[in-house]
Amino acid sequence: MEAFEPLINLLVLFTILSLAAERATNVIKLKSNDLRMRKKDEDGMRKREQKINVRNILVNILFSLVIKANFFEVITHLSDPWKTIGWVQIQDNQWILSPVLDSLGMTLLALVGCLIMGISLGFGSKFWHDILGIVYEIRDMKRKANES
Repeated sequence: MEAFEPLINLLVLFTILSLAAERATNVIKLKSNDLRMRKKDEDGMRKREQKINVRNILVNILFSLVIKANFFEVITHLSDPWKTIGWVQIQDNQWILSPVLDSLGMTLLALVGCLIMGISLGFGSKFWHDILGIVYEIRDMKRKANES
């Protein structure tokens, strides 16, 4: 495995998950009259932005909880972090509960991991995509340096 591959895997997962969470946030924003309409005064605009930011974080956390995007599991499985997603896994046509549900302590740790992941997704897909682009550039520069 190439040195940059685990980091690239992580950033791709963060980009995809944050993009999906952003779409969910936009649906909620468009359904809410007070968030859909732009305010004309400065105070109204600031309050609208604050409401959007709070809902964004809440949707990201809820999204992470629903799909069990556990930050701790993702970080420990960087070769294939997408395999850690989900409360249930399918193996040989059988539904198998995630091992984090085996004990209360592991379940609580998974919930904290989902909370951290939700907050991380709040940085937005553009942020994670830009970081991914930087990592690709560094990887390419390293490859070119090794070739010469």
